[in-house]
Amino acid sequence: MRAPRKRGSNRQRGTIQALPSGALRARVYSGVDPLSGKRVYLTETIGPNHPQQQKEAERALTRLLSRVDEKRAPRTRATVNKLMDRYLDLINVEKTTRSGYEGYIENHIRPLLGRIQVGKLDGETLDSFYAVLRRCRKHCDGRKFTEHAKEGPHECSAKYKPHTCKPLAASSIRQIHGCLSGALSRAQKWNWIAVNPLERAETPKAPKADPHPPTAAEAASIINAAFLDLD
Repeated sequence: MRAPRKRGSNRQRGTIQALPSGALRARVYSGVDPLSGKRVYLTETIGPNHPQQQKEAERALTRLLSRVDEKRAPRTRATVNKLMDRYLDLINVEKTTRSGYEGYIENHIRPLLGRIQVGKLDGETLDSFYAVLRRCRKHCDGRKFTEHAKEGPHECSAKYKPHTCKPLAASSIRQIHGCLSGALSRAQKWNWIAVNPLERAETPKAPKADPHPPTAAEAASIINAAFLDLD
């Protein structure tokens, strides 16, 4: 009597798809994004003019499968919370810089990424993370609630209004990116991860410059004042 076949044991781990353009696309299922809840697929496309298109598509499929295997069996079970603890123990920065990093870690990195294993972070998750910060600094995800000035039991006054989404400033997102970059670079050097997932995520854009140059009259006044005391 044959042993019953396990459900899904015959499922293909990845596919090579022919596109209308003549290109071939290697595609592998990578799991579910922990922030957005969406299914994630890794893909790589080989153009129609590639001299060894089929072989290169097969190589691409192998590369993508290796990335998925690394994610499913990471070198460490340490979470992002653990990495942040270790990072803060070791960094040598000014007191004000450390204070800023601690605030970003406690308010944004730990609540959204803290429980995820470092080895399971990928570009898609990090892009989702930055998207959440750009939508709302409170990570509300569309929930309706009233913002309170303090935690715990207290009497609400009329000044407490329903929450309105406000994006986190671009400069703050860049600071968070810098903090994650430093921590994940160390994790790679420590062999916690094989590849830094930030290399596969979009780098947050720098905030737009907002210069306020002096008017012509103000500039003339500055020059005239400077000439009063050349030394």
